[in-house]
Amino acid sequence: MTVKRIDGWRFYVRGGQRGCLVDLEAKSCSCGVFNVEKIPCSHAIKAAKSSGWHMFTVVKAYYRKDYVYVSYAANIMPNVEHDPIEPDIRCIPPIPKRKPGRQKKSRWLTWLELSRKKGSKPRKSHKQYACSKCRQPGHTRPHCVAEDGE
Repeated sequence: MTVKRIDGWRFYVRGGQRGCLVDLEAKSCSCGVFNVEKIPCSHAIKAAKSSGWHMFTVVKAYYRKDYVYVSYAANIMPNVEHDPIEPDIRCIPPIPKRKPGRQKKSRWLTWLELSRKKGSKPRKSHKQYACSKCRQPGHTRPHCVAEDGE
């Protein structure tokens, strides 16, 4: 990837299939990944590294380790004044019942998972079948057109 600096915060990153405009101050990229996920895309990472900035400054604050620690530092208690729950009754979540059959995949793949999936090989390569009667490829025994004498 090649990086051209436009001004202090904006860069034009050329590489891969297209070029993208990266704005590190607004934390956005024209590819759209940085805008949606708030985690730097490959263009934003290249722009930040080429300018010598640490990735800590580019990632959104709520993805940082210290924010996660602060959010779980205190105990989370239900508000008893507004809830009609008696204090001696425990709040237990309901037991989920699984439906029969294969479970539906209900999450969207991230851009990284999609890019890895594009380069992968297919799960199964289809076998070229040959007829067991005449040994010719392209058909099987029930559909064989050869005569019985061959």
